[in-house]
Amino acid sequence: MNLGGYATKQNVSDSLLKQGEISRNVPETRLYSKGTLKTMLDTYKMVYVKPNSGTGGNGVIRVERKENGYSFQLHTFVKKFPDFDSMAAALRKRIKKTPYVIQQGIHLLRHKGRLFDLRIMIQKNPSGVWETTGIIGRIGHPRKIVTNLCRGGSSKPVEVLLKEHGADIKRYQASLRSLGLRAARHLNKTFPRIKEVGLDIGLDPNLHPWILEANPRPKIRGFKTLKDQSIYRKMLRYQKYHGHA
Repeated sequence: MNLGGYATKQNVSDSLLKQGEISRNVPETRLYSKGTLKTMLDTYKMVYVKPNSGTGGNGVIRVERKENGYSFQLHTFVKKFPDFDSMAAALRKRIKKTPYVIQQGIHLLRHKGRLFDLRIMIQKNPSGVWETTGIIGRIGHPRKIVTNLCRGGSSKPVEVLLKEHGADIKRYQASLRSLGLRAARHLNKTFPRIKEVGLDIGLDPNLHPWILEANPRPKIRGFKTLKDQSIYRKMLRYQKYHGHA
């Protein structure tokens, strides 16, 4: 999440938390330390440990506190531990000296047993005005914890996913588009060079949207799968205008 070349997951989280309306949609995100990991696991039971400057779901680890110990998962690899110290030591060997953050774990909704989240694309048009240009669902590989297409995920129309979970689709999509615009405009104040943002939105069982990631050079190929190809063409046109395509 390197917005404009000088931001990290931690900086972006800190920026969004300062926007009162959006702060309730931002999971707690703190720089990695063993003590912070213990505190956040005690609070949330499940967290994601992520490279502070990583992209594409690379290096993301899910860590859980369970009744009989602890576990973590990286890609499809799962390891269990009897106590916190042994888990933290193994985790430290994995992440080495790379700066990581710990993010409050959100229990995502599922489609046919597979985790999914949403990608909201917000772009500046040639007039310099922010627009929400599209929303799509991303379904994770059945044995993985991330939904990125480059990690084995797949795209799905957001209407299909929302309908399964009883959402008022038109109203809910309107609220997501509004959330995307508010987030992009706010981030643009903190990071003036950005021209587009791909927000990864996780939905919890109450359909509350959480901003999991903000990507400044988002890939748009997932939108190619939509029936309405004008959505993809518009995104591509804006990306070309800004020199991102």
